[in-house]
Amino acid sequence: MLKNEEKRMYIDGTLVPNFLHLIDQNIYSVLFDYNLNIVICTNQSARSIGFKQWEEAKGLSFRNYEDTELAAKIFAEHYTEQLMDSLHQYAQKIYEIQKIVFTSKSVISFIDLLPYSGKFASYLVTYIPILHPSGEVIAIQSFAVESRFFSHQDYLKVIIDQSKENKYLHLDKLTVRQHEIIFLLANGINQDQCAQILKISRSTIGNIIANQLCPKFGISGSNTKLLAQIALNHEYHQLIPPSLYRPYIVVLDNKLAAQIENYTIGLKDI
Repeated sequence: MLKNEEKRMYIDGTLVPNFLHLIDQNIYSVLFDYNLNIVICTNQSARSIGFKQWEEAKGLSFRNYEDTELAAKIFAEHYTEQLMDSLHQYAQKIYEIQKIVFTSKSVISFIDLLPYSGKFASYLVTYIPILHPSGEVIAIQSFAVESRFFSHQDYLKVIIDQSKENKYLHLDKLTVRQHEIIFLLANGINQDQCAQILKISRSTIGNIIANQLCPKFGISGSNTKLLAQIALNHEYHQLIPPSLYRPYIVVLDNKLAAQIENYTIGLKDI
């Protein structure tokens, strides 16, 4: 096993020089060291979290996900009383993903969603483990690109237009959970991803669809595709349930997503 001095020497002598040409490029990329601290990042990544230059982000870590002062600085206008707890959980999940990348040497991709002005900023993020010539993981490099997660992301809104409330078929008869699921289905979100977002099991999602939503919308049996189409026709794709207006990390590999949900149990910090 490498000593920390050996890891630092390789990071400073090889990884950082190789990263330097990216700093002013129009991309989102960050290099995290073996303590999961930011070593270097592009200026565009730094600006995305409220800094002017990458040097200001150096040393930050998702390890400090409970630090309210740091969270307020990074999330800025997003850091409201309503979203505070969700933002800390969001940061913790990213930290857990980073630990898995280190321990498993796996490449992990996920969707990063942050709510803003009635919409969501959405990014596809990939974490890549960086190996020392000895084969030991000593760093992680991330790459992110703007993406669309909700199929109608540009048209989302949290507030209902009261003059058009009737177009949302059966809205007054839906529970909060039912509204959450039908909104997600209308936006092309599959049942596994619904389960991640709502933090309930996929079987529970299936039961609600089959036994509650399908009967309510006059669908015989369980037909998720038809239910999603009906929800889309009645413009549920636009209407964000207030309970869902918070940040999310959605891991694209379903098995890995289940592992991450249980990852805090019995796992020591790196």
